[in-house]
Amino acid sequence: MMQLVILLLIIHFTIAYQCYRYACIKGYPVKVFTILGCIPYFNLVVWIYLLFLPELEPFESHSHEQKQPL
Repeated sequence: MMQLVILLLIIHFTIAYQCYRYACIKGYPVKVFTILGCIPYFNLVVWIYLLFLPELEPFESHSHEQKQPL
């Protein structure tokens, strides 16, 4: 029984770390997604959500690259 608990804890903290990593990579608030990733069962939802979210781009680069259509 103890081995099962240890396995589940390892999986839980691995998913929480993945939430932290994807939030850092994609530019989303790291603290928020890490805290949400530490909630059991909800962390799977947060992890999958982060997998499908697009990367955030700085607002300034958006305005300079777009040109007005004629």
